[in-house]
Amino acid sequence: MSAGAAAVPFVIGQWVCGPKFYGREAEVAGLLGAGRRWPWVAGLRRIGKTSLLKQLDHLAGSDARSLPLFWDLQGVGGVEELGLTFTDALLDAEEILARQGISLEEIEDGDVFAALEKLARVLRRRGTELLLLCDEADELMPLSRAVPGLAARLWQAVAGFESARVVLASSLRLCDLGTGDDGVEGLAERFEAPRYLGVMTDAEARSLLCQSRLPEASKPVFHPNDVEAIRDHCGNHPMLLQIVAKRFQEIGDLQETFSQVAADRAVQHLFAVDFELLTPAERDVLLSLEGSTSDGAVQRLLQLGLIRRDGPRGLTVPNRFLASWLHPTESSSKPHPYLKAGRS
Repeated sequence: MSAGAAAVPFVIGQWVCGPKFYGREAEVAGLLGAGRRWPWVAGLRRIGKTSLLKQLDHLAGSDARSLPLFWDLQGVGGVEELGLTFTDALLDAEEILARQGISLEEIEDGDVFAALEKLARVLRRRGTELLLLCDEADELMPLSRAVPGLAARLWQAVAGFESARVVLASSLRLCDLGTGDDGVEGLAERFEAPRYLGVMTDAEARSLLCQSRLPEASKPVFHPNDVEAIRDHCGNHPMLLQIVAKRFQEIGDLQETFSQVAADRAVQHLFAVDFELLTPAERDVLLSLEGSTSDGAVQRLLQLGLIRRDGPRGLTVPNRFLASWLHPTESSSKPHPYLKAGRS
C-alpha cells in the first residue's frame, strides 16, 4: 500500500446501492429475469441481503414501467404494524411515485389491505408492474403466530395485482422453521425455493477492494499481492473484505491487520450468530469437514461459501478468520504466503 494513499470510506454495517454496490451481477440478473414472480433470497448475517434488495430498488426506479417498493418488515407484530411499515415503504418511494404521476393520497390507508387494493387499481390503469422487495422476512414467523392467516392473506392480496413480483429476503431460520406446519402460511406454496446468497466471486471481491468504480485518483493503492492476501484470508466475505481493507489503510501492516480483525469481538460475534443459524448437520460438517457432496448439509454450506471443494483433499473452510474461530488452537502465526512476495 502506498503511504500517501487517501483513505477510502469502505462501507461497513450499512446497506449500499448504486455506485457503492459491487458484484452480485448474477443474482441481480436472476432476480429480475423474466418469469420470476416470487423469488426468495436467503443467507447469513452481513452477507449483503439488504444491499441486494436496495440495488434492485435502485435499478427498477429508473424504469417507468416498474414501481419498486422496499418494504422493511422489521417489527411487524400485528396488522397495525404491518400497515405502518407499508406506509413507510410508500413514503420512501414518494419521489418515484411522483415521477409516475401517482400521489400518496391515492394510496395511503390505515388498512394495509385497502392500501394494496388502491395501489393495484392505480398501477393497473397505468400498466405498471409492482416490484415488492420484502426485507427482514423472518419477522413473518412471530407475526403468523400472533395473527394466524395474516401472511397468507398478504400474499393473496399481492397476487391480485395484474402485474407484480415479490422478492423475499430472509435468514436461514425462515427457510428451516418458517415453511413447516407451524410456520408462515402460504410461504412454501407461493415462493420459489430459496436462492442462497453466499460470498462474492474472486473478481467481485477484487473489484470491491480496489473500489473499481471510483476515479483513478481516488482508488485505494493496494499492491496486487495485498489484494489477493485480503481476498484469500476473508474467503471473499463482503463485510470482512471491507473491515480488513479499512483497517489496513489505517495501520499499514497487513499481518497486524489480520491479527486485530481475528481478535475483534464484533467479528467473533458475527461467526457465533451465523453458526447458530446453521442446522446441527451443517455445524458438524463445518467442524469436521467430512461429508458426502450429495448431502444436503454439504450442498448448502457450499452455496453459502462457508466451505469449498479442495480437490482430492476434500472440503476446506476458505475464510481463514472463520477457520481460526472454529478451531482456535489450530490458528497459525506464520505470515500469509502472499506476504512473502516483495511489494513496491
